[in-house]
Amino acid sequence: MTIAVTGSMAEPAPWAPVLEDLAVRHALGAAEPGEGEVSVVVSTDPEVAEVDLTPMRDESEVEQDPDTAKKKVLARVARLRSALTANTPDADGLDLLGTYRRALRSTPAGGTIVLVSSGVQTVDPLDVRTLGWNFDVAAVVRDLRGRGLVPDGSGRHVEFVGLGIAYGTQPGLPLPAAKRITALWRAVCVASEAASCTVRGDDVPLLPSASDRPVPVVPTAATPTSCAGTFVIPESVSFARDDATLRRGVDRYLKPVANSLRSCPAGRVVRITGHTAQVGSGASGFALSEARARAVRDRLVRLGVDPGLIGPVEGVGSTRPVVDNMPGGVFTEPLARQNRRVDITVTMKAGADPS
Repeated sequence: MTIAVTGSMAEPAPWAPVLEDLAVRHALGAAEPGEGEVSVVVSTDPEVAEVDLTPMRDESEVEQDPDTAKKKVLARVARLRSALTANTPDADGLDLLGTYRRALRSTPAGGTIVLVSSGVQTVDPLDVRTLGWNFDVAAVVRDLRGRGLVPDGSGRHVEFVGLGIAYGTQPGLPLPAAKRITALWRAVCVASEAASCTVRGDDVPLLPSASDRPVPVVPTAATPTSCAGTFVIPESVSFARDDATLRRGVDRYLKPVANSLRSCPAGRVVRITGHTAQVGSGASGFALSEARARAVRDRLVRLGVDPGLIGPVEGVGSTRPVVDNMPGGVFTEPLARQNRRVDITVTMKAGADPS
């Protein structure tokens, strides 16, 4: 396994519970000495750190007792966190593409690469300041492929953590910008022919940057929002668990949507749908999901959206999961977070003129 980070002043410190979960799971799968090793690639640092999390019973034998092995692995995780959050040399910009390429060199076929970054690249050929926020993802990737700039990810499994989450010197990204950044890097990964490309939606704590690496700031004020499609408001920025009260700060996601809806042509209608995670008790969560949908509806109205534009507001509980958060009948919190959400869907009214 390789964990690669861009780790600039424009991002939170590159540490999150999901990284610990992935690293621990990797280490517990070790059958031979050294198989639990994690390579750490930090952007602009030419050295690749190796952190061995293999739970050893003695110098030559891997611990076989599951509980004892997990304790041994957890005792070593602090070394991994230290390697990921160490200050890095100054650089001209945030370069996730280059970091991905370096991570590939450190990862054999069949291995897993976890890329931790906001994805707001400020280095050619994917400098967002040059591309602008209206860039066409497919066209950008075609251009990369045509110039031979797509790395070869064959045989590697790639997971992204933190895409679209800016912090520190970079203003937070409105939801449309975060969605476009996410789509871009998923497409780059697919174009690299990786064995799998996963964008994780796990919470990333907004911890102060551990880096002294300044990078250019990408303005976001003019980021457009389309008047069609579905915008997903995740629980991590909207609600606390088992609560329907909007979090402070959610407006940075809702304001761009509200601004767009205020200027959309006539004939549009907005449907707001709340969802909850699947739970072991079998509770459907209809009441909670509807309360969350209504909270989003009320906030959009306070942000200036015409109430007449908003159509159905409903809660569908856990009936439309994005993923199965009960694999094998066991509740899994990181997966559950992906299912707790509110969808804002903009469509044409029946019989309306699309022009």
